[in-house]
Amino acid sequence: MSVKFGQRQFIIFGVLFLIFGILFTAASITKGVFPMGHDIIQFAVSVMAFCNAYLYPHFREKDERAKRIREKGMFVSYFFILGYMLVLMALFQFNLLTLDGYQTVSVMAALTMTTVFVSFVVFARRS
Repeated sequence: MSVKFGQRQFIIFGVLFLIFGILFTAASITKGVFPMGHDIIQFAVSVMAFCNAYLYPHFREKDERAKRIREKGMFVSYFFILGYMLVLMALFQFNLLTLDGYQTVSVMAALTMTTVFVSFVVFARRS
């Protein structure tokens, strides 16, 4: 499979997930319950697909550079995720944010997925 074909597949999936996310968000806003949970996950999967489209040529070869990008990206993402948790705990503690369990887990999953893959892109561009 060529590099361009692999990138095109990720871009197509990213656009599809973005459209699904927009539709789910519009439906949840009209229902009056935003975020429902799965709508935010759709946007995160869309970001993940677009990041994978960019990263496909970098990760195609299993070399030392790809390994370093993954290591650095996961290391930095760990601290961002801890920061997200601290902010969410403070918002819940002071009743500035009211989400149920499913919504909270969905927001954390979306933030985690987005942070990990965006950090991969940042480190791929820097190296």
